Amino acid sequence: MKLRTRGRFNVKRWSKAISDRVFGSEFDRKLRLARRDCRRDFVFGWNRGLGDVALGLVPLFARIRTRIPDSRIVVFTRADLADAFALTDVDALHVVPGLDRGVAIEPAAAAAALGIALPESAIVVADPDPTRWLDGRRREHPPVLRWNSRWNTLADRMLPDLDSDIGIGAHVNSETARYYGYVKDWPAAAWRELFARFPASRRVRWLLFGNTASCLFPQSNVVDLRGRTDLRELLAVIRTRCRVLVAPDSGVLTMAYYLADAFPLDVVSLWSDPRQGILKQSCASPNPRLRHTPLVGRHDDVRNLSVTAVASAVEAALARSIATARTGDEAELAS
Repeated sequence: MKLRTRGRFNVKRWSKAISDRVFGSEFDRKLRLARRDCRRDFVFGWNRGLGDVALGLVPLFARIRTRIPDSRIVVFTRADLADAFALTDVDALHVVPGLDRGVAIEPAAAAAALGIALPESAIVVADPDPTRWLDGRRREHPPVLRWNSRWNTLADRMLPDLDSDIGIGAHVNSETARYYGYVKDWPAAAWRELFARFPASRRVRWLLFGNTASCLFPQSNVVDLRGRTDLRELLAVIRTRCRVLVAPDSGVLTMAYYLADAFPLDVVSLWSDPRQGILKQSCASPNPRLRHTPLVGRHDDVRNLSVTAVASAVEAALARSIATARTGDEAELAS
């Protein structure tokens, strides 16, 4: 078994993986302890990325539910992740105020500061390591994010119905590149050229997603929603207004991909490292109507993806979307 980190053999990770295979991971041992001592409360601290809530924590939660059906899962996290956990099956969620990403959370101290009493028998998982704990078991519990149909109306606050226009969502910046040792984002100039190839005259409306408008896209058929939505509002827009989503490896891509609701969506994803994110997870979307086209940049660099290659994938996605809509209309008329 060889483990590498961006092309380098990783001795430390290799030794940990061997130990996990022989003795079980720290998470395996916690589960065994909980079953042996009839402990049902699990308390997690989480202050990492948005996408890893679905990719890592949801499968861990599913393992707990499978092994201990009457378990109770409590999470302490930062404010901007609260909506993400609303899509999971956690029993209680507590927001630690004023918390920046990456700052360690000690659940017992956080609970005390918030005036929350934790059961003395609780299994505390202060620093989860899903990447390690799910090694070799990623398909055992595929990620599933719950969607409440009542949330669809959240899109109405952001923009009216697009009528006959086709909405294409674009997450133009992953906004997490500083946490990784490689480039994750397609250049802004490439995005502008892509938007120009699908102008308003084609009845296309581009909807931009993200936390901040770091660069401007002045095309007339671009609706900039960056910084104007929370996560559930953003997903509601994708759910009700978008037929296509173009995005780099990011939390937005991951959350949309694992949304457990049946709606037509073509996803075109842009990658530097195909050994990450939903490609590494290698699980089908729980949305049976989602179609996925991943594009990997030459030499594992997303900047090497040409505008023509991405535009061809979007063109194909639009053709499928139009065909699907036509089929749906015909079925409705026939009924």
